[in-house]
Amino acid sequence: MITTSAPGKVILFGEHAVVYNKLGIATSIDKRAYVTVFTETKRVTIESKNLNLKKSLSEKELFAIFRKIEKLKIKKDFEKIKKEGEDKLLASFFVIAKLTEKFGFSGLKISIYSEVPKNLGSSSSIFSAIVLGTATLFGEKLSEEEIVSITNEGDIVAHGGLPSGIDASVVTYGGYLQYKKNKGITLLDISFEIPLLIVDSGETARTGETVPYINKLKEEKPSLVKGVLDRLDEISHYGLRALKMGNLEEVGKQMTNYYQELKKLNISTLKLDQIVQIALSHQALGAKPTGGWGGGCCLVLAKTQKEIVNLMKKFKESGFESFQSKIGVEGVKII
Repeated sequence: MITTSAPGKVILFGEHAVVYNKLGIATSIDKRAYVTVFTETKRVTIESKNLNLKKSLSEKELFAIFRKIEKLKIKKDFEKIKKEGEDKLLASFFVIAKLTEKFGFSGLKISIYSEVPKNLGSSSSIFSAIVLGTATLFGEKLSEEEIVSITNEGDIVAHGGLPSGIDASVVTYGGYLQYKKNKGITLLDISFEIPLLIVDSGETARTGETVPYINKLKEEKPSLVKGVLDRLDEISHYGLRALKMGNLEEVGKQMTNYYQELKKLNISTLKLDQIVQIALSHQALGAKPTGGWGGGCCLVLAKTQKEIVNLMKKFKESGFESFQSKIGVEGVKII
């Protein structure tokens, strides 16, 4: 028996832009997914305590899923992959299939529990923990880069599209990192405290819709989208510089700038806009949605820890749940 855990994540700068080889900056959060992997004879069984789901597949059934998804990936038929992914455990089975393709089939029982909010990288956290746990049970050692690669394969199925890879990277490596598709990751040494509040809009982030929407918009209105993406990249670089200098006021300013720029592509919502406005009207240094947009969570940067408490009260009065989580925590690990 092996038990592993992996953190959730927030994108400080770069969501959507990273898909188009722009700079992204992300950090891990201290809400974690936990996976326990047992040996079992002949079948692979996955149980998700959060989803209250349990499913078991034979070796033949597992590889039938694997071949079907692989064919759809070759055809780049992401609509069909998305439809297949409506089976909430399918992506986890696909991750197991990728591992058994690499190491050979073995019966497994996998138990999943996640405290990561759905909008903050929950699927990536689960896949990363599954990969480390299963490989370890098989007596194999994978590099972090290999864990990221297989985790990202799970995200393709879960979201029905080609993810940038930033989610898989940050939950695996942990800490703070900068990411660019053609260069990979660079770990950042950020040692000062960042008073960050996470506010839930109550709406599910629609990553599977917003990513293809922007891709289509890029074809229909190339000059508009190019201008926005170039400006987002510029803002991310300003944010990175401010983060390295420990200049929280500038970090907050660039977070708000990012929100205002990406909002031009019409993927915000009234609730996300409301959260940002509440934050700014109560002296937050900055605010922006994080992740896929179209719902999900916002990040609010406060001046001090004391201001976090005041902001939490204001959000509660307006009907929004919020929480503070330790950020920059370690990545996937055996526990």
